Amino acid sequence: MTFPPLPFALPAPFHVALFFSSLYFLAALLTGVWKWRAMLAASDGLAHKYVDIAHHAALHYGPFILLAGLLASFWPFDNLFGAWILVEIMGWTMVLSLSRYISLGLRGTITNQLHRATAPARFGLVFFFFGSFIPGILIAIGALIGLWPDLPGKPF
Repeated sequence: MTFPPLPFALPAPFHVALFFSSLYFLAALLTGVWKWRAMLAASDGLAHKYVDIAHHAALHYGPFILLAGLLASFWPFDNLFGAWILVEIMGWTMVLSLSRYISLGLRGTITNQLHRATAPARFGLVFFFFGSFIPGILIAIGALIGLWPDLPGKPF
């Protein structure tokens, strides 16, 4: 079965963001069921902290990456390749951090991965900084530059 083409073209960064947002949507559904089952099984009615964190991370990463893709679509520089790469880096960084939360939730023994931080946990923080924070700042600055000329009433 083939679907008719869209009547419009999606910018490459937004297209990539939709892909990752779909992954996070599925992850939020699956971790939500996992959290619900864990809450039913627990005597205090609470899921393990990292089961809860994995579910919330999946819920938050989906809209976040969509916003990043939308902002990256206003990339003002020569082509959208740089913005596409930034969204891609952010998406995979979030996939890796979500998978870390899921693995900690499956183990169920750690309550704070940074209390006695291991080398992988420290590396994960640095990786997240360079893989999400810095690309996010670059996307936001690029969007501000790209949107500035068309901003109604230019406040400054």
